Amino acid sequence: MIRPFALLFCLGAMPALAAPTLGQQIALHGNANGALPCAACHGADGAGKPAIGAPALAGLPAAAIQSTLIQYAQGHGGNAIMQSIAHALSPAETQAVATYFAGLPKP
Repeated sequence: MIRPFALLFCLGAMPALAAPTLGQQIALHGNANGALPCAACHGADGAGKPAIGAPALAGLPAAAIQSTLIQYAQGHGGNAIMQSIAHALSPAETQAVATYFAGLPKP
């Protein structure tokens, strides 16, 4: 039998589970600081777009994605667009985006 308190806890948590994560929001819509949506080049599923040189991000280790974004934000590697996008992400947003893409299935 489900206890009333447990039921209220579960029901209260349901909307939070359905809400998109910060990483997903940025990946699909960018951020208010000028970061463009990652999906524009890397695809909504993170599968990448080889024709334009955008690598697949889905399923990569979060630490690798985060490290690369930090390097780009510091002006090392990537191209001017990626450096600008990475620079527009806060540390928490960088981690959220990396965690989001790491959680997607590999293409």
